[in-house]
Amino acid sequence: MTYKKKIMKNVTQFILLGLYFFVFLISENSFNLYLSWDRKIPQFLFLSILNTITFIHLFRNNRLLLSINSALKERIIIIYSLFILMCFISIFFADNFSESVISFSQYFTYLLSFIAIYAISKSIGKIFFKCFIILSITALFIESSSILFNVVDRVLINGETFERDNFLLRTFTGNINIAANSIVSKIILVYLIIYTYRDMRIIYFSYLLLFISFSALFILLTRSAFLSIGLLTFVIIIFNYKKIITHSVPLLVTVLFGYFFVNLTFNTENPDEISSRISSIALTTEDDSINERLGYYSDAVKSIMQYPVFGIGVGNWKIKSIQYAGNTVNGYTVPYHTHNDFLQISAEIGVIGGLLYLMIYLTPIYRLLIKLKDRVLDNLNLVYLLIISAIFIDSILNFPIARPVNHIFLLFTLVSMIQTSKPNLNNEST
Repeated sequence: MTYKKKIMKNVTQFILLGLYFFVFLISENSFNLYLSWDRKIPQFLFLSILNTITFIHLFRNNRLLLSINSALKERIIIIYSLFILMCFISIFFADNFSESVISFSQYFTYLLSFIAIYAISKSIGKIFFKCFIILSITALFIESSSILFNVVDRVLINGETFERDNFLLRTFTGNINIAANSIVSKIILVYLIIYTYRDMRIIYFSYLLLFISFSALFILLTRSAFLSIGLLTFVIIIFNYKKIITHSVPLLVTVLFGYFFVNLTFNTENPDEISSRISSIALTTEDDSINERLGYYSDAVKSIMQYPVFGIGVGNWKIKSIQYAGNTVNGYTVPYHTHNDFLQISAEIGVIGGLLYLMIYLTPIYRLLIKLKDRVLDNLNLVYLLIISAIFIDSILNFPIARPVNHIFLLFTLVSMIQTSKPNLNNEST
């Protein structure tokens, strides 16, 4: 392969990776076309088109069959493929066949994206991890700064009162809780930079980005995000206990700056709102939101017990849930999600399928915990552990699999973990 062709090939692969990563920028009215009420629909359409382009690219470079064969040798991709197989089987047990086909096509699109991202990572080798860092940091800046921009525009420019508004603050995700947890999972990579990099320009930029990100979290006021980031920050500080003064103290000071910035700049009407929101993180039946979620969980468990083998059909929970919650829902509110991906998937495709989906998280977590036990866990692998744990916590309390912004980031993390774990990883693009 000539040098010029090699450069063009690498550029193409970097562009493809960027398109996968930034799929969340596709909105319901992209290109001045109103595509859908829910922005995830055009995002899945974009992913499908992108998968086609990527596989054509692999075919033209005589790497398609080799890439698929290599991907299906990775344990985590095998588990993911078996999960998709259970989704397919459940279609034939669904009350609403068309809804199952639609949901299955979305999950199958994830699998193809997983294989495509893995294939590109094999081709570009060690550079993939650097791409992962750059893409993640860029995405974190875009997501966090867009929230700050919306609040500045509303409160400081238009003079409106600050309030937790899902429609205004959801930005690219379609849901305020998904937006907050997306930021949390990417903040972990900023921690990696702070604790491992030595270039002070990069360190200072990381603190600035951390300030913007935590300011966004204090604006969003999502309790599951506070719970997750609190636990994960505590873990990484304890793990780097020797760097408490030089790294952890500046990190915590940056977080406090974000807190006071939001309180003094936007949250002037109720300065105690952030602290009261954080202090309300408790499992109590006096909280309507928690009561609602517990009701969803109970309904999902009932459905699992009634249909344990093949479930009610992938994508059918939004229909079946009405039978369980029909006496408690208000107006036309429908329990679209269980707010627990593991329970919802188990209800839809059966216990075996639910366990397979759970293993997608627990398999890499188990491998990383073994490294921790053997005292060979470094900051990089700790960050992988924390990112997957962040999305795992989000999956217990929300529905990240329904949104490409979270799930594609999980796939990138798993691929990066696979590639950096190989002892003699060479750049295979030569």
